[in-house]
Amino acid sequence: MQQIKLWKIDSDKIKQIDKDRLDYEKRLEKWLLEDISILSTNLVVIGSQVITPYGKIIDILALNSVGDLIIIELKRDKTYREVIAQALDYATWIKELDYDELNNILNKYGKSEIKDIGELFSATFNTDAEEIEFNSDHKMLIVGSEIDDSTVRIINYLSNEPYSVNINAVTFNYFKDEIGNEFLAQSFIIPEENITVESKSKNRKRAKSIFRILFDTQKLKVGDKVFFKPAMEKGFGKDDLRISAEIVNLGINCLKRQGENNTYSFSRLRKIISQELDLDVAFGWGFGVGLDWVTEKNTSLSDLLNE
Repeated sequence: MQQIKLWKIDSDKIKQIDKDRLDYEKRLEKWLLEDISILSTNLVVIGSQVITPYGKIIDILALNSVGDLIIIELKRDKTYREVIAQALDYATWIKELDYDELNNILNKYGKSEIKDIGELFSATFNTDAEEIEFNSDHKMLIVGSEIDDSTVRIINYLSNEPYSVNINAVTFNYFKDEIGNEFLAQSFIIPEENITVESKSKNRKRAKSIFRILFDTQKLKVGDKVFFKPAMEKGFGKDDLRISAEIVNLGINCLKRQGENNTYSFSRLRKIISQELDLDVAFGWGFGVGLDWVTEKNTSLSDLLNE
């Protein structure tokens, strides 16, 4: 990969800044979490140190401005071949995550004060989340200080046809001048748009969420009411307006409580009710959302799906 050099212009004189060694493990991940825009302005972090069902840990998981998931993996002390294999392994898990599972990741591993994926997306990109099919594709980004020619060949091979794997790598070269000023220079192997725009070869669709399937099969319809089962188990009745909601549309934010103007996703309202009533609900459990909501006949949405 082409070497990056940096010069400082001072009083119309040019002086080269020496490249220095950057302790990635202690500093770069912190900077990325504080300001992901040093990678791209079209990303928002939804979780860090995300534990997969296989006991592996994804450094950073982000969304781009078209709703694709981005795996960001730092090289650390691994070889580039190891970190590429690791990112591909993570991709086998994240490729099927639906809206509710992404919400669980945001709530368990995210730092944002916004706890709903759709709301976070809309606030970050000023785009209506109702128009977005989240995780209809995913991409992998390897971050390191130097990338050898062999790694460049591997990434170019995987990313080109016929494979069209959405993988890229970026280097952050670290410079320090004689008075201690620090500088970072960023360089992508493939243009940045590779991770921030919709893939030209995109043809995969993620597994639908339980709610989308129930809507599509008309097992849930506009006008139906649902109730929060954990609250009922604590003695709250169905006539308590805090624990019930009506389906008012077939979008992500489809629920509305009587007397309120706001609409919510199932995951978001689940969180709100749990906090309002001080209920102990495991938000990190992906299947919990479908079990926690019941119909007027007390059928859980998970059971309704299987009828």
